Order: sequence, then C-alpha cells, then structure tokens
Amino acid sequence: MTKDEPQDLPPVAGDPILLHVLAAAQRFAAWYAEYLSVGAAPAGYSGPAAEQRVDEVVRHLQHAVFDLMAAVHAMNRHCSGQAAASEAPKRRSLAVARTAVH
Repeated sequence: MTKDEPQDLPPVAGDPILLHVLAAAQRFAAWYAEYLSVGAAPAGYSGPAAEQRVDEVVRHLQHAVFDLMAAVHAMNRHCSGQAAASEAPKRRSLAVARTAVH
C-alpha cells in the first residue's frame, strides 16, 4: 500500500463528495507524516539519495495538498448547491404568497 491509496478500512456508505474529501485528507495526513519523518532519518541516510527522497516526499505532499483543496472546493460547491436547492421551494412559496396577497 502506498500513501496515495486509502488504508484498508471497512466500506463506508455516504455522500461520495464527502468520502472524496476524507480520502484526500487521509492522503495528505500520510504524506505530511512522511515529510516529518524524513527529517528524522537515520544518520546513514544522507547525500543525494536523501535529497532525492526529500524531493519525492515534498512533491507528493504538494499534490496531496492540491488534491485536498480541490476536494474541499468540490464539497463546498456540492453543499452550496444542496442548500440553494432546498431554499428554492421556500423562495417560490414566499413569492406565490406575496403575489396572492397583492
């Protein structure tokens, strides 16, 4: 399993947008933990190999951050759309009520 794959957990049912956000958050947390541990690497792990590993981890961490931001943005659009859809009937009924009164 890599840090880009969600951990083996029991299946979860629910809003696919929210599940996408949770998976992106999990990937971010895994790569951030890896980033923190790279600085604490054993003394024998140095030189170009260590620099290459740090660069690789930073690249994955950046992608994880952007994926998480995109997932949260999609969730905000999704939730805003649901809120707007639930408010639309109320607005229509208020408009009809105002028209009926006048």
